[in-house]
Amino acid sequence: MKNTCNIISDFCSPVVREKIVHLYNGLKKHDLLPNNIELEQKKIDLKNNNLFFVTYDKNTEQKLRKLMYEIDFKKRQIIIISNDYEDYFDFAMEYNLCNIIHINNLSEDMLLGIFKKIFEKKSDLKFFFEDKKNVFDKQYSISGDICMRKLVKNTFTDFYGKIPSVARSTFIINCHELITNAIAYGVLGITAHARDKKAYDIGSFANVNIPKGKDVKVRLMMNDKFYGISVKDRGGSLTIQRILERIRRQSIVAGETVPQGIEDYTGRGLAILSHHGLLVFSLKIGKYTEVSLISQIKASFGKKPISILATEF
Repeated sequence: MKNTCNIISDFCSPVVREKIVHLYNGLKKHDLLPNNIELEQKKIDLKNNNLFFVTYDKNTEQKLRKLMYEIDFKKRQIIIISNDYEDYFDFAMEYNLCNIIHINNLSEDMLLGIFKKIFEKKSDLKFFFEDKKNVFDKQYSISGDICMRKLVKNTFTDFYGKIPSVARSTFIINCHELITNAIAYGVLGITAHARDKKAYDIGSFANVNIPKGKDVKVRLMMNDKFYGISVKDRGGSLTIQRILERIRRQSIVAGETVPQGIEDYTGRGLAILSHHGLLVFSLKIGKYTEVSLISQIKASFGKKPISILATEF
């Protein structure tokens, strides 16, 4: 069985096809492609493991809906390549598609990482870091009495000392947000509804006790280009629909001037993370939630287009 990267004209714009072909050929030239991956631009062979790159616009909408009807898309991987002009969120939410990469974020590193995650089923940060020369790789377990205000600097001093100064502020923001969410949902058991109503605000907790059996797992990795943060809790309450809904509420798309959820109490954290790098979710409902962020180490605080990948097991 082959692994097929589908960029078929019925579902994919010429601009996206051209860029993916260029990146694919670059990986092939440097002998970086994983084994048994082929590019397909003309036909669909569902005997293969299919990875569809699609664009949602007026030219592809009807054909995409037909595709979703004809294939078991839960067994196929579909990645929406977004731009600044189309509102793809309704389509993504309708079909529970939480793989969205902006065309400006597509690169050889991004494409190779996607191939490894989808076809080789690499988990957490491995799909992005395993072939690169890592300068840091360490796992942590957070439990006991935790001071939220000083958590990142006090717990990850070894990593903090190695990351370039230009990225330290964003690292602190990103890491604190990921761990805060893990503690809120996976340790304290605060429901999404309660957080939406601001019935609980974990930011007001100076100290939190994480009991045995509910420890939060953190993995930090870094190479000469990227750093990675992976946070795993044992709550398992996050869903793809929740991710899409919250990020949509805090995003500006298709000519909007302000986010729909500008007055919402929740969602800004996920939205900020999705603009700071590639945000990856591995979800097992009722068992665990693992959220990982891969971000450039030389990037200062700034807003980039959305990049998210999510899998529910």
